[in-house]
Amino acid sequence: MKTNNIIGRSLVIASLFLSACSTTGGEVQHETEKKRIEFFQPKPEAVEFFNEMIDQFEMLHPNIEIEQVNVPDGMAVLKTRIARGNVPDIFITYPIEQDYVVRAEKGYLLDLTNENFIQQVDPEIQNRYLINEKMYGVALSQNAVGVIYNTHIFEELQLDIPQTWDEFLLTLEKLEMAGKQPILIGNKELESISVFNLNLIANEFDSDYWNKLNQGEVTITNDPRWIEASEKMLQVLDYVQDNSFSYDSDAVIHAFIEGEAAMFIDGVWMLPRIEKLDPQLTYGIFPFPVTNDVESNNVLGGVDGGFAISADTNYPDEAKLFLEFLLTKENAQKFSDYEGNISAVKGVNMNKPEVNRLAEHVTMGKTVNWPNHHWAGGTAAEAEFRRISQQFFLERDIDSFLENLEIMFQNYRQQQ
Repeated sequence: MKTNNIIGRSLVIASLFLSACSTTGGEVQHETEKKRIEFFQPKPEAVEFFNEMIDQFEMLHPNIEIEQVNVPDGMAVLKTRIARGNVPDIFITYPIEQDYVVRAEKGYLLDLTNENFIQQVDPEIQNRYLINEKMYGVALSQNAVGVIYNTHIFEELQLDIPQTWDEFLLTLEKLEMAGKQPILIGNKELESISVFNLNLIANEFDSDYWNKLNQGEVTITNDPRWIEASEKMLQVLDYVQDNSFSYDSDAVIHAFIEGEAAMFIDGVWMLPRIEKLDPQLTYGIFPFPVTNDVESNNVLGGVDGGFAISADTNYPDEAKLFLEFLLTKENAQKFSDYEGNISAVKGVNMNKPEVNRLAEHVTMGKTVNWPNHHWAGGTAAEAEFRRISQQFFLERDIDSFLENLEIMFQNYRQQQ
């Protein structure tokens, strides 16, 4: 009995061993366990593209499995996960932003400074990731915000592309007089609100201003620049649809492709959603002319597809391999063609004619970075700014708006 049991167990062990191996040409080849890497990115419009990239990568590297994670309110979820020690292997990161700086300085991010794929990126863009002469993130693409417009409506009414603030207001007025809905804003959705009004703020205040504000050296209330920017927000709101607070970005896009309005203000990341719903729609996107000085009207944007690797990942080499794959010129070109983004990778062309006006501004250096990337408080401050902006759009009280912002920045300043 004892001998039989030993033999039985031996047979089981042998069968398990054989099932885990295969013999080819007399050689025994062991099946290796797949190395699973979590790829956390918050852009819902890019899920389909990255799924295609993952499929191609896994065909080249069958021992590596990439799990793409995309959830609502992704940046807030990421912040919570990192705070709890549940850090994805690869995740989105924006240079300059306080969250990136803190994570790099606290050792959460893998040093990528000497990786060869860093050399694929335009150094003017990539150097934004520098912290103490090291880089802990890499840029794949840049976003850009503009005014998305229906070219058929503009041609029908013989409207020129406005290049100054006064011309933009005149265009809104002409559209309204012609019985057209001039512009849409999804005031139900906080992100849509900030994409609109951060244009005005970014063109008014530079990084030096934000550094001073973070140090408490300047104030917001009674600053004529903040008052003027707020007044401009309200001027545009006079022309938006009546029920704007029931519209999110999906409702805006559907109304736009149905020809219910001439314009809306958003980023190039919206273009795949527009084209998927109506591939035949003729549209364009032009820089938002936020001042009356043509040369001072800069395009709002910054690194959009930028990624870091967790310092605690179990598979640093495999994670780097995936980033290297995404950063090849061929794949970066595919991403730019898919989304209409302005690539950070050298040699990638802008092939979407609709984006040419924005791309020209970016190429000429007529851009401003997202101001919230400079704020103390990082993504938390950005989320609060959006809520305060929504309240302002509803109440239209400039004094209250600026006072709330003053309190917000003061609170985050004290937490530094």
